[in-house]
Amino acid sequence: MRSRFFVISSFILLSIASWYFLEGFVLRNYIALIPILFSIQILLNDFIEMYLFMNLNTFWFKILIFPGTVLHEISHALAAKITGCRIINISLFHFNAQGSLGSVEYTQQRDKFSVLRNFIVGFAPFFGCGIVLIALLNLTRSYYLGEILTVNIVNAENIQSILNSVVLIMQRFYQQFSLLNLNPIIILILYLQICFGLGAAPSSIDFKGTFSSGVRNPIGAFLFLLILTSIFYLGEYSLTSQYIVLFFRWILLILLVSISLLIASIPFVYLGTKFTELSLSKKFFTVAIPILVYMPTNNIVLTLLAFLITMFLLRYSWIFLKPR
Repeated sequence: MRSRFFVISSFILLSIASWYFLEGFVLRNYIALIPILFSIQILLNDFIEMYLFMNLNTFWFKILIFPGTVLHEISHALAAKITGCRIINISLFHFNAQGSLGSVEYTQQRDKFSVLRNFIVGFAPFFGCGIVLIALLNLTRSYYLGEILTVNIVNAENIQSILNSVVLIMQRFYQQFSLLNLNPIIILILYLQICFGLGAAPSSIDFKGTFSSGVRNPIGAFLFLLILTSIFYLGEYSLTSQYIVLFFRWILLILLVSISLLIASIPFVYLGTKFTELSLSKKFFTVAIPILVYMPTNNIVLTLLAFLITMFLLRYSWIFLKPR
C-alpha cells in the first residue's frame, strides 16, 4: 500500500510540474496528463480487485481474473527476453492462497542499462494487455462493419476532449451487447476485455522493481532520465515530432481504453459477486428464467432484464418475499 501511495503521489507531482514548467512544448499536455491517468487506472484497478477479493474466496477470485493474470505475466516474460534478461523462474498463475497472482523472476547484467531494462519489463503488461484489449474491442466492431478504435479519437487538448473519448469508448463497449444474442464467442470476448482491463495496470511489485533499481544504480537512473529527456526534445523537431507524438497518443489511447473498461466493468463485477452468493438452486433459476425469456422473444435487452430481476429477487428474497 505504501508503494502505491508513493507512486500515485509521484505521478501527481510530475503532472503538476509538467503543466507549470513545460508551457509551449509540444508534449506538455501528454506529459501532464498521462501520469494522472496512470493514477486513475491504478486506483480503479485496486478498487475492483479489492472488492472482488473481499467478496470472493481467494481461489475463485484468482480463477475469475485468470486470463488477465496470464497475459500480464507473459508480457513481463517477453519483455525480459527481448531486453536480454535471463528468466530464472516464471509462474503464469499461482493457485496457492498466499502471495501474488503470478510472477516472473529474472536476472540481468549490472550495467548502466539495468534501470531501463527494469522499466521496460515492469511496464510491459501495460502495452501487452492494452494492445490486446484494443484488438478485442475492434474485433467485434470490424466483424459487424463498425468503426474501429484508433489514435484518431485521442485529443489531449483539454479535459473535455478526454472525457468525450472515455464516453465514446464506454459506448463502444456497451454497444457490443446489441451483438450478443447469447453468442458464446461474444460473451467470451466481453469477459476477456474485463480481465485484460484489470491486467493492464502495473502491479506494486512492478513499480517497486523500477524505482528500487534506480536507487541502487544512480548512473543507470541518470542515463534513463537522459533518454526520456531526449525523447521529449525530439518531439520539438518537425522531422521526429509526428512519430514521438504518435507514440504518446498510443499510450494515451491504451490508458483511456483501460480506464473506460475498468469503469464499465464495475456493474458486472458487482453482479458477478452477487451471483456467486446464491445457492446452487437459485443460480439455476437465475440462468434458466432468462433463457426461457430469450427463446420466444430473441430480445437480449429483455433477457438481461429478466436476469437482473430474477437474481435480485432471489438474492434479496428476505426483502421482496417477506412473510406476512
